[in-house]
Amino acid sequence: MARGKSFVIVVAFAAVCLALGYWWSVRVGLPLTGPKPWWYGKDAHVRVQVVEEGHDMATVSMRLPKGVMDTMVALGTDAKISIDKDNTVVGFSNVKTSREIHLRDVWKDLQKLPKGQKLTVHENGATLTIWIEA
Repeated sequence: MARGKSFVIVVAFAAVCLALGYWWSVRVGLPLTGPKPWWYGKDAHVRVQVVEEGHDMATVSMRLPKGVMDTMVALGTDAKISIDKDNTVVGFSNVKTSREIHLRDVWKDLQKLPKGQKLTVHENGATLTIWIEA
């Protein structure tokens, strides 16, 4: 009898793990079929640069491990860059600022880019350039 219970528990645990893995893949936007993206299996990083109107250099420039960004998107956190009115970066916070650039809105498009291409988005008077590098 104990063997039967153990088997049911192991099968239930395996089913939960598979369901969680499928849910994670769907939330992050990984391709479930077809060829793997060029960054798959590499130590990839996401580069973000924000150039605001009236500036000739990037106001914000950051490099984050792609795994961290995947986790933020998959768990539904508000992945945004907040820039205060005096152009200081507040960062990934819940503080309401004059300019916010939401990374979740462009995440699926970013993951589909070929190697070396950059995604450019114009939002709230700023130009966001984001790309993946490995």
